[in-house]
Amino acid sequence: MNEKGNTNSVGKDEALARIPQDKRQHWLTPAMIFGGLEFTIPVLMAGATLAGAFGMSAIFWILLVALFVFQWLGNAISGYIGAKTGRSSSVIARSSFGASQARFIVGLTIFIVSLGWWALQTAVAGNAISAMIGIDYENQIFSWGIVTVIVGLLFAIPSIIGYGSMKWTDYIAVPAGLILIIAGIFYALKNTGLETITSWKPEPSMTFLGAVSLIIGVNVSQWVIASDYTRYAKPKVKDNILIPLGIIGVGFPLFYVGAIMSVGVGDADIVNVMMNLGFPVWGFLILWFATWTSQLVNNYSMGLALANMLNVNSNKGRALLTLGGTIIAIIIALAGILDYFMDFLYMTALIYPAIAGVMMADFFFLRHQQWIDNKGWNWMATIALVVGTFVGYLTQYVNSFGLPAVQSLIASGIVYLIAMNIKKNMKPDHFTKQEPQNLRKSG
Repeated sequence: MNEKGNTNSVGKDEALARIPQDKRQHWLTPAMIFGGLEFTIPVLMAGATLAGAFGMSAIFWILLVALFVFQWLGNAISGYIGAKTGRSSSVIARSSFGASQARFIVGLTIFIVSLGWWALQTAVAGNAISAMIGIDYENQIFSWGIVTVIVGLLFAIPSIIGYGSMKWTDYIAVPAGLILIIAGIFYALKNTGLETITSWKPEPSMTFLGAVSLIIGVNVSQWVIASDYTRYAKPKVKDNILIPLGIIGVGFPLFYVGAIMSVGVGDADIVNVMMNLGFPVWGFLILWFATWTSQLVNNYSMGLALANMLNVNSNKGRALLTLGGTIIAIIIALAGILDYFMDFLYMTALIYPAIAGVMMADFFFLRHQQWIDNKGWNWMATIALVVGTFVGYLTQYVNSFGLPAVQSLIASGIVYLIAMNIKKNMKPDHFTKQEPQNLRKSG
């Protein structure tokens, strides 16, 4: 792996190389990026979905458990791995999955899911801007398509440029998102009324754990891709415990606003909700700004994963691959991915936790918190990934039970450790070397 040029890693923003210690930043920077990541339309839509099944007090406890317990813990662990190794998620996966598998299985998964989220939000933003300028996005397809393409390209520019451009965009867009939260509450109170909102008690259509799973599903990709951004953070436990504050501080009120806004409207489509509440033009512009932050993160991770798949380390190569992924994502957005929103959420919640379980188990229990660029394909990781995903599928679709994403992560981690122990005793190879002195350290 080429690490030449690391002395200016933030400027060059190489996809595969380690970020050196002298380029690490204060924990507030990745926290701000994570806050921007959480300013996302699916968060508002998930909040609106919760309002169709629960009252406001029940939603409070759902968010408390999902965000403050599971999401915080998952993000902190994944983030610490990124800060400790200084590498992106798809590169970290080389240690457990092997370079070949990390490129073609893990990298491809991150690429497809990040691309899917990006396409989903681009489609919604295209709807919002179209509505703002008087275009009927359901019938005037050509005009909507032009708007969506322009919105998508504008979304992508900072992430194509790189990490340094992204953080400054978040410093501008996160305050805009805060204005959106305030405006959402104001128009909901104005049009729906405080009494209607506080007394809202619909007939439950999902269980408490099902609702927690929905919230985890919106954020579960962070259990893997958090390291794409914390690789620029200092490898301190305290810093990586604090960084998820960006997710919690933005996510908790934003889920709630999505729920509050949808009471009485009866629609999870946030554009329809805003139109019914009488949002002015500036409200849709703020929605666009808020969406921009999470789009940067999805697009950037998509580019990093694609760079790992193709073994491209240069900043120029990463930028070109990010642009290529952007074009593919815009085409998918135009094809109507919104129709499959909930299915996409559940699919994400099955795959990502299984990958995270393998990576976390390998890093903390086998590698003594070190990273090694293992060549080849580790079939023990493949088995663990399949089992973890299958456990998630069974407990999500076949016999609904507990929290499928959490169970998938735990199952894949346990199966991986057991399988690696069996392999070590029966047919040891470079994947089973666990002693620190045998590790080719990341430096």
